[in-house]
Amino acid sequence: MRFKKDVVIPLVVAIVVVGGGAAAYGFTAGSRHAANVTNASGQTQNCVSKTGVLYVTSAAVKKCPKGMSPAQGGAGASSAGPSASASPHSTAPKHSRARHSPRPKPTHSQSSAPAPTHTTAPPTSHPAPSPAPTTSAPPPSVGSGSYDCNYQNDTWSGDASSVGYSVHEISAANGKAANFKVQLNANKGTTEVVGYPSDQCLIYTALPGTLKSSYHVTPPGSSSGLDYEFAYDIWLTTASAASSNNWNNDLELMIWTYTHSQVPAGSKVSKLSDGSAVWFAGTKGDNNSTVSVVLPSNSTSGSVNLSSIVSQLKSLGYVPSSDNGILDVEYGIEAPYGGGNTFAVTGFNVSR
Repeated sequence: MRFKKDVVIPLVVAIVVVGGGAAAYGFTAGSRHAANVTNASGQTQNCVSKTGVLYVTSAAVKKCPKGMSPAQGGAGASSAGPSASASPHSTAPKHSRARHSPRPKPTHSQSSAPAPTHTTAPPTSHPAPSPAPTTSAPPPSVGSGSYDCNYQNDTWSGDASSVGYSVHEISAANGKAANFKVQLNANKGTTEVVGYPSDQCLIYTALPGTLKSSYHVTPPGSSSGLDYEFAYDIWLTTASAASSNNWNNDLELMIWTYTHSQVPAGSKVSKLSDGSAVWFAGTKGDNNSTVSVVLPSNSTSGSVNLSSIVSQLKSLGYVPSSDNGILDVEYGIEAPYGGGNTFAVTGFNVSR
């Protein structure tokens, strides 16, 4: 689901020297709109969130971080406001899934339920909190063992508001053993994925020879009428692109560990050695596609050999052989309709 992290600066005015030239960034007082920004190449490129956070970029066009919208214009534009959504790998979500609104880097799952008629939702009892601070640098070297992971709400406001989606953060703990607990809601019958509360572990290296992860989750006490899944979201690319924190032309790999009334995007194409089903949406052998691996049965706790899964998918041709780098590993919840219930990731770790 998403745009990835880069440098985000929550302040009134920032002057940054990038690409051989200075670029000034600012907000109109009391406004969430970014003021005009022109870099050394005469481009305006910045991103804005509904909470008024400004994303500072260079002369080269980049994607907005997750949950943020691009504010763009040529030199001399007076101002730019956030757009409703972005489009895949450029300015909008990657793939528009059936019965799902586009997200800021693909909507990667779809419900088997019929699409609802969307109306503007009334205010919820728990307004979504501000996004967690982003990390501007990768975690310690892979040689150090476990990676540091940080909680993020990862909600894209334009689509979320149309279906009444909200995230109420109850608790969150970052680190090498991360966890969080949230209450999720949306208009009843919603089948759009418009958020992914999750722990994110930035890696930015060549894909390690051994990469594994463990998880422990607590689903709602009753799942009657709900629509959700707990899943990994992993972004693969070349080693050189990963090392330079370049999120362009990457591939999304999801691993579903527990699902209720959710079906991955695309179609079922194969199985792995343990019986896990492989779903695929995109063009085989190309990046800018989504591969979803669904475990043979729901599990509230377990360990996943990420390296082995990537290796098997490469042998099947669904992950390009050139994808020998990894940007990050995320683990969280997609809940088009959470019914105001509590979802928890009570233990999560990624290590070499």
